[in-house]
Amino acid sequence: MKILLLAFSVQQDVFPLGLHYLKGYATKYHPDVDIQIQEFSFGNRVSYETNKNLEIQALAYLALEKPDIVAFSCYIWSGEMIRDFVRSIKRLHPTMKIILGGVEVSEHLLTPDVEFIIRQEGEIAFKECIDYWKGTISKEQVHNVVYLNQQKSPQQRQENPSIELENLDEIPFPYSTNSTNSTIDERYNVVRLETARGCLFDCHFCHYAKPTLRYFSLEYLHKNIPLLFQNYSFENLTVLDANFNSNKERMFIILDIIEQQVKKRQETKNPTNTKPLKLHCEMRPELMDESTIKKLENYSFKIDIELGLQSTDPVVLKEINRPTHIGKVAAALQMLSASRKLTYKIDLMYGLPGDTFYKFLNSARFLLTHATKQHKLVAHHSMLLNNTTLFEKKTVERYSETHSSMIIKTPTQDVVELYKTKLFIDLLNKELEIIKER
Repeated sequence: MKILLLAFSVQQDVFPLGLHYLKGYATKYHPDVDIQIQEFSFGNRVSYETNKNLEIQALAYLALEKPDIVAFSCYIWSGEMIRDFVRSIKRLHPTMKIILGGVEVSEHLLTPDVEFIIRQEGEIAFKECIDYWKGTISKEQVHNVVYLNQQKSPQQRQENPSIELENLDEIPFPYSTNSTNSTIDERYNVVRLETARGCLFDCHFCHYAKPTLRYFSLEYLHKNIPLLFQNYSFENLTVLDANFNSNKERMFIILDIIEQQVKKRQETKNPTNTKPLKLHCEMRPELMDESTIKKLENYSFKIDIELGLQSTDPVVLKEINRPTHIGKVAAALQMLSASRKLTYKIDLMYGLPGDTFYKFLNSARFLLTHATKQHKLVAHHSMLLNNTTLFEKKTVERYSETHSSMIIKTPTQDVVELYKTKLFIDLLNKELEIIKER
């Protein structure tokens, strides 16, 4: 049995962590199965509707490799193209089995061309899909999947029970080896590290809180993080935890492990593995304090902190179920702006339920007043993402009915007001850039 894990990526130099999780966990139980990973990078997609070079390249790759099964990972940037891509695969290879998964996978993609859609976490489900095709379990025993029951006419949608991996340490560390012939893999400028899954909070626009909050053990991280530095050469390390500073003691233990490896890397005589490290992480601003900031400043590598605010309006924050202590956020920004070493980004969203143009202006004024080190207003047009509480509530409308995309209408805003907000942000940031240059 030959399986291809396939994805379209936005950046070519980012390590495909999720696909390696799937491969590592499945290989542990099915060492006889040939599982390969292949990504195709969009780069700058120009004339998307008339230029299908990337899709043709991927189809040609499938024709040459001839896998028995193709498992495709769906993201915001690839969701809308999946249905046509899958249909093309089946036209060329009618017997090829197709699995769809990823955080943006939608049941609208469930057609007779698709054997399984994996919902939620994929490790157990992907391993059990292989069990099913080997004939050791029935289709009904595969967890976390949706499929069409072909024994009924017309075919009916079947959803199997859900399950989570309770012990994350059961997942083999994805950086324990590399697939190149050289000692150090230099293909990826960006690598990502997950030390936890889930979130303490339950923001309605976000995926993070859907799974139960679980942690990779510190023993697992002590053992495996050194392998990341031994096997890969990179400049950017992104910690994927939803709120890295929610457990400060644990956070500093992990940062200490990274610091040890950074210093070892600096001492090595191999020039390919002495790149300066920049660590990016997400933190909750209300949980920042002076002692935390001082400790963060002591590390030899650069730490870039992303802080999500989204809005300062109490009605909007209630609508998205994001309790926020605005006074603590202001205090955190004051301390971070005074830091000579730490950098940060704090952003807003516009188009959230309950928001208006003038409420957004108040949120913008808060950032301009307190995020003085940022020198610009960072604000994103909010996306209605599949598989989130906000999607399930159906209180806002998005550009695409079936795929994750920008919100175009809320009970309090129409598309004209949303566009007016975008124009305001663009004009304001042009003025701020002029002021910065003076």
